[in-house]
Amino acid sequence: MSYSYFDLQTARELLPWVKEKLKKLKTAEINAQDALINGKKEYIRLYSIEVESILKELTEKGIIVRDVEMGLVDFPAVINDRPAYLCWKADEEDIMYWHYVEEGFRGRKRISPRDQILSYQ
Repeated sequence: MSYSYFDLQTARELLPWVKEKLKKLKTAEINAQDALINGKKEYIRLYSIEVESILKELTEKGIIVRDVEMGLVDFPAVINDRPAYLCWKADEEDIMYWHYVEEGFRGRKRISPRDQILSYQ
């Protein structure tokens, strides 16, 4: 299922799946780099296809991978009646931050009860 926007509950429900996909993505990326360094050209294509496949799975759900290395992911959302992103990094336990579309990562704010996150409910 693809989402045009995520509410906090839906993004949190998908988080375990996203974590698993990011682990596989990092592994495939490392394997591709090792193959490149070791001159194993036949494996580079294989791992590149794997990276592409995983990214496609994530983007087909509407999830945006911003930085594989950091494990930085955005979930499109509507917050305070404006386009925004629920923002998560791999070293964070839960989705605790968000930012408006134009602000980017530097504009991250901690989710508070005052924030009106559009919900499916």
